[in-house]
Amino acid sequence: MVCLRTTQAASFLQGGLISAHNLSTETSLLVNSIAPVAQSNNAYRGTTGGVCNQISGGQVNTTGQLKDSCALGIGDSLDFLVNDGLQSQDSLGKWINDFITEPLGSVGDSVLELSSANDSFTSPEQIFSITEVSPGWAYSTEKTKILVTGVFHQAYQHLAKSTLFCVCGDVCTPAEIVQVGVYRCLLSQHSPGLVNLYMSLDGHKPISQVLGFEYCTPLSHDPIVPTEYESRQEEFQLQMRLAYLLFSTSKSLDILLGNKVSPNTLKGVKKFAQKTTNMSDCWKYLMKSFEENRVSSTQAKDSLLEIALKNRLRDWLLERIIEGGKTNEHDTRGQGVLHLCAILGYTWAMYLYSWSGLSLDFRDKHGWTALHWAAFYGREKMVAVLLSAGAKPNLVTDPTTQNPNGYTAADLASLKGYEGLAAYLSEEALVAHFNDMAIAGNASGSLQTSRTEATNFENLNEDELYLKESLAAYRTAADAASRIQTSFRVHSLKLRTKAIESSHPEDETRNIVAAMKIQHAFRNYEIKKKMTAAARIQYSFLTWKMRKGFLNMRRQAIKIQAVFRGFQVRRQYHKILWSVGVLEKAILRWRFKRNGLRGLQINTAEEVAQQSQESDTEEGFFRDGRKQAEERVVKAVVRVQTLFRSKKAQQEYRRMKLAHDIAKLEYENLLGLPSDMDACRH
Repeated sequence: MVCLRTTQAASFLQGGLISAHNLSTETSLLVNSIAPVAQSNNAYRGTTGGVCNQISGGQVNTTGQLKDSCALGIGDSLDFLVNDGLQSQDSLGKWINDFITEPLGSVGDSVLELSSANDSFTSPEQIFSITEVSPGWAYSTEKTKILVTGVFHQAYQHLAKSTLFCVCGDVCTPAEIVQVGVYRCLLSQHSPGLVNLYMSLDGHKPISQVLGFEYCTPLSHDPIVPTEYESRQEEFQLQMRLAYLLFSTSKSLDILLGNKVSPNTLKGVKKFAQKTTNMSDCWKYLMKSFEENRVSSTQAKDSLLEIALKNRLRDWLLERIIEGGKTNEHDTRGQGVLHLCAILGYTWAMYLYSWSGLSLDFRDKHGWTALHWAAFYGREKMVAVLLSAGAKPNLVTDPTTQNPNGYTAADLASLKGYEGLAAYLSEEALVAHFNDMAIAGNASGSLQTSRTEATNFENLNEDELYLKESLAAYRTAADAASRIQTSFRVHSLKLRTKAIESSHPEDETRNIVAAMKIQHAFRNYEIKKKMTAAARIQYSFLTWKMRKGFLNMRRQAIKIQAVFRGFQVRRQYHKILWSVGVLEKAILRWRFKRNGLRGLQINTAEEVAQQSQESDTEEGFFRDGRKQAEERVVKAVVRVQTLFRSKKAQQEYRRMKLAHDIAKLEYENLLGLPSDMDACRH
């Protein structure tokens, strides 16, 4: 009876392809299907897949072979049933009834699913069942963390805390245990498409079902992360441009030395050659490192090219020193040797340039300096070396149609998303601008920079340190900006005073100039009072516990300041009216016995002429330049303020500050100049 039911089940499962008269064949199929029952609750699906493969393959056995296989299968399966506790024929009949009553659609779907997942499916023993993979897809251009959730079968619970591997495509990554049955895996970048994903103990043999995982192409408007291959290609292209420029613009030293050379030039050549004598040791170090297998062949090739470029740059600089420091060579794209070295991050080139006496502010055909290119590419170490060597951070590129005012190095860094670097360059630009004005005699006083306050930082945590540095940077930037704007106003006052003295009588001139000086002094007094109040407010909110309250109060204070400014303006207006009234009565009427201001009759034509004369007091280019300079000063202060809104910017600022301090010490020979041995290692 059991064999008859089995025959009907198998015949019904295969859609009538298997005939019911061959009893031994069905018995063999039944026994073979019973064996995996104790191993997995999905074993019948593997059995049906085997039946389909056996029938579709067209393999026909003889009666004797079928009997042997039937007997062998029955013996093995009975042993298996005894070992696993299936000792009741009633349970066998119940399982067959459940098997027969199961809908054919689910069985067929399972067969199709398994056959589509793996055409030649001979799965090893499955000990782990994956229940969920989250997320089920990832972008092909970025690394992705996924969570794999599943359960171990009852007989393999002892492997729950073992180290597993997640195999996704052809990449095997270790799985980190979050909790029992939950694993976290970090998938690397991969080409777009559908790949297999499964868990493994050795990284090769699957212990779970094989699932599909999809790598998707990112959206078109998202920035595509450049691959390592693309970055290497771009770097090699820049190196070829640099090599071509160095070798194509070379001149023979013998020909140059054959001409008349001044003693000062010869002295500079000898000094430069003496500082670069140890560069030949790079070759020895590289050969020794390669022979001792301390560097790979790829690293050796990169070092070889860099050493060759370094030696050629030294000879090229010697030629320029003999010529008197003339450097006007550019490649087809408008960049010079200095700019290409800054883009590539060759800090040793900046030291060679500094030793040669050539300017680090040499511009390319678009008005960009080496500092502009270093800031554009986010080369923090290169920016630090250039600043320590004397590069000016407040220079502006040539104007374009997109930006008529030009770009500073901070502008370019901000455009590329380096907010911390932009804030540091803005602070340096403001300080450098004020120092230049002080040297020229257009500004007075000195800045209290925050660099001297970098003490007692040991007792501060990370957030407090970032806050203290941000406040110090903002104080320095605000102080420099205030002094620069004050210098602009003083210069404008001088020009207006000269214009009034040349166009008015002496007595009226004295009165007008006195009134202008009073207004200027009062304005400076108000600015100093506001700066003092701002400093007191900042000092009272230096602690981290009052940070949130400080932010809320600052927003309210801005509103109050706006109302107070309007009140102050109105009050000062009344004071000015009162002062003018006193001046009119006391001086013009009583002292000089003249008509007051109300009695003056000014013709419209004269008024228009006077207004045009006052408007032309300052030269046109000075007004435009001052306006652009004031806009740059305001932008610089705003960029420093971004430190309060971004922790990433604070980290970049601190990293840049430390790099600049180290570069200054190296440049001043306190830590020693960077040796060529260190340069050969990179």
